[in-house]
Amino acid sequence: MKLPVPLLASALLVVSFNSLAMSLDSQEVGYNIEARGAASVVAQLAKAGQLAAVENSIKLGDDSWIALAPKLANGGNAAFTAGVKSALSSALVYNPAAVLHALDKGNNLPINDICTAPPEVQGDTAITSFKQRATHALTTVRIGDLSAPRDACIASLKS
Repeated sequence: MKLPVPLLASALLVVSFNSLAMSLDSQEVGYNIEARGAASVVAQLAKAGQLAAVENSIKLGDDSWIALAPKLANGGNAAFTAGVKSALSSALVYNPAAVLHALDKGNNLPINDICTAPPEVQGDTAITSFKQRATHALTTVRIGDLSAPRDACIASLKS
């Protein structure tokens, strides 16, 4: 029995999209964003209670989740967008090059929102310590096309 290609493709998208509720895989999420749009995927992740897990994956510096951050931040959920920004700020210490790549996409993730201490870092000493660690991590980025966003990020951290 031959199924029409659009029907088969739709069935695969539904199965793939529904599996978001069962597992959290950056490749699958990225595929679903391309197929359905960020708003739909962010809504599904919220419904499945997985927004915090996505934020945590970004915060820990996972390359693939950081690469998805600009698309996820455009998902129409203001609280989640703030969480993504905070997670990217935290990730500066762990994976500064990936964060700079994400910021260099002309999106709604301005350097001044990311290159600062995340909101959960409280107190002058903790903020100063975070900014020093992030600045040090950023100075290790030696990729030529990231030098301008790196320098802008360091300047933002020092202000």
